[in-house]
Amino acid sequence: MKDEARARPRLAGTHVVILGWAGSRPRQLAAVGRHYRRDGAQVITHCARTTLAMGLPDGWSKEGRAVADAIAAAAPERLIVHAFSNAGFWTYAGTLEALAPALRDRIAAVVVDSAPCSPEHVEAFHYAYYSTKAMVPVVLGALGRPPAETHPILSPAVWAFMRGYYHLSGRQIAWTERSTGAVIATGDWDHLLLYSAADQLIPPHYVESFAHRLRDAGRGVEAVRWEDSAHVRHMLTHRAAYFGAIARFLRARGFDA
Repeated sequence: MKDEARARPRLAGTHVVILGWAGSRPRQLAAVGRHYRRDGAQVITHCARTTLAMGLPDGWSKEGRAVADAIAAAAPERLIVHAFSNAGFWTYAGTLEALAPALRDRIAAVVVDSAPCSPEHVEAFHYAYYSTKAMVPVVLGALGRPPAETHPILSPAVWAFMRGYYHLSGRQIAWTERSTGAVIATGDWDHLLLYSAADQLIPPHYVESFAHRLRDAGRGVEAVRWEDSAHVRHMLTHRAAYFGAIARFLRARGFDA
């Protein structure tokens, strides 16, 4: 137990911002929050209003401004961001856009779980395909049904809608295309990327391309790839390895004293 305690990062004076996946609820993120609190951090949790965020031209910017306001109210000494899936990643990008520079500079590390999945140019098929996989679990949850990435009736209907909506949402598509580049270009903190080859929503080559672009920009990157865990399920399938990777990543970046 003493060795385990010494191995854990020390997060006193740190706020961790946890940004949920599409359709997530605070209770689903509670275990992540407890993990960081156990190390002394304070936690801010945000679950994006996915339907509005994807439906409004400035939807992800609005989510980012809400998070930036919560950070400003907390007045943290230093920040860690833990973002899940594209919804968390886009909320993070919107937060960077909205944060005052003095607060943005307090970000010390970023953990990205199962994201991003945004090519530099978003084609209509890509947008409809991945948006459908993101939205179907949200719709099923609203209907009181178990979440799933595909549904024999809902998936074709949502795909058709998103395929048409692509041509009506130029501002949002443009924002999505530049969001990954903006994340790469903003700040100098390091990233830990947690992902899986079995992820049906975020193919691993998108995460690996993001890691490559970060390294080309001189950013520090660590990546952990599993072969079997489903989308945003890595912390359940590989709990010890998941939180161990985060602990090692943070200790290596000064969170040990």
